[in-house]
Amino acid sequence: MDTQKKHDGWNEYRNRKIYTPRGKIGILRSTGYGMYSFIGSAVGLICYGYISFFYTSFCGLTPMQVAFLLVFGRILASGVALWIGHFSDSLYRFKFGRKYGRRHFFILATIPFFIYAMFIPIAGLNFWYYFITYSVLLAFFNTIHLPWTTIPSEMTDQFEVRTKMGTVRAVVAALLNTIAAFVVARVLGAWPKDDPKIYLYLQIGLSIVGIIFALITYYTTWEHFVTKNEAALMELDQKQGSNISASRWQNFKATFKEFQEIFKIKTFRKHLFIDGADQMAGNLNGLILTYFIVNVLGLNPSVTAYLSSLSTFIGIFIMIVAGYVINKYAPRYMYGIAYGMALIACTGFGILGFVMPGHLVTWLLVAQTFYIFGGQLYGFLPGTVFPSLPVLDTLLTGKSRAGTFSSLAGLFEQGGFVITNLLGEGVLQLSGFKSSTSGAADQSPTVKLVLTLMISVGVGIFFLIAMYNGLTFKADKTKLDLIGQEVKRLQDGGVKADASAEVKAVTWELTGTDYDKITGWK
Repeated sequence: MDTQKKHDGWNEYRNRKIYTPRGKIGILRSTGYGMYSFIGSAVGLICYGYISFFYTSFCGLTPMQVAFLLVFGRILASGVALWIGHFSDSLYRFKFGRKYGRRHFFILATIPFFIYAMFIPIAGLNFWYYFITYSVLLAFFNTIHLPWTTIPSEMTDQFEVRTKMGTVRAVVAALLNTIAAFVVARVLGAWPKDDPKIYLYLQIGLSIVGIIFALITYYTTWEHFVTKNEAALMELDQKQGSNISASRWQNFKATFKEFQEIFKIKTFRKHLFIDGADQMAGNLNGLILTYFIVNVLGLNPSVTAYLSSLSTFIGIFIMIVAGYVINKYAPRYMYGIAYGMALIACTGFGILGFVMPGHLVTWLLVAQTFYIFGGQLYGFLPGTVFPSLPVLDTLLTGKSRAGTFSSLAGLFEQGGFVITNLLGEGVLQLSGFKSSTSGAADQSPTVKLVLTLMISVGVGIFFLIAMYNGLTFKADKTKLDLIGQEVKRLQDGGVKADASAEVKAVTWELTGTDYDKITGWK
């Protein structure tokens, strides 16, 4: 009997390190959490930042062929985004999920993903090879990390600590990207610019480093262990039928019902539009930047990596300050500054493309400096604010659905990527862009004009949308802490009738729901 209790497939795992808080969450532990963010550089520097340029300059693909594989990959990613958060939340149902963790399982799954990325930047193959391999890569590149983003909310319920983790994570990501991008720039600058093999060599090195950092995150963080009692409560609204197809259909409907419930939360809806619009702006800028640098300004492709390195290096100091300020002032003020700076940069890129002044690199750095200040803030803010938003849903429903929040946010990001890639690559194709297999080809004045307009006016429109929603974002530390305290009071057995007038007012302001109409607490 004792042996059966010890190996029950459930409680036997509750004392594993991934479930055990191990001291204060300080700078070092937050750094361990942030190491995983290198996935953005390990895969993104080559397989995202240079991929459109690589495919059109060394693989002979047209812009619309590139758009086709990018869009299809993002459609797959949207499907994965719909599934991965709900699946992560429900992983406690399976023995392997209880053993390796609902969130930590996906950190381990990143290791084969890094290996897979090595098969992307290979020249001389046919369209279908690139279509299949890159579509699969995109399906997981922007989704496999989503469960990881919920770890701060599992490690602590304090806004200030979560903000510290988010700040350190952003600084670590910036520092690692600075080093990685600088190394990539130096190697590309020293290597013959018409030799595509260097992109493969660089990806192999980046993937190996990424695997090491993912393991560091796995062993330095923890998550909440779902007990049998908690599992029973989470299953209360979901009757599991014996028919597999029926169960899948029930899960499908349950997922969309959860999305509908979450989307009704006013603050989170604002967050989705902020994050989605600035992601679209960043995606379009990233898609066009290398083309703009090479085909319009006539500079070496390595300049793109140098700009990335400079951006993230300066961003380190910006985010350290931002992490402090966001605890003192409402995020909406910082959103205004971030998107205002980004709009100035868009204007600068436009002037560069139309005027073509002397000392191009110097003026490009000036424009990029504004983009750095704005970009680092708008890249930092949504991810730092996000871990504190699921508490609003917990107040309304009594449930913990941080993974589902991540899925819906990921779905918006994937949708934005599809739109910007169809827009960018489609317009580029219509303008008469010429592809090559031996390096960048000379482009017509029309193509150069289109590139300049997209990196200035096109990107600027998305930043304006993000700015409007950012300036009307009402959540801040004081209000979210108040909601967190109310949730804890209810979890400890408190009754709704004892809620203060302030709690009711903030609930309405942040969620759009009348506190007295909340039905998630009995």
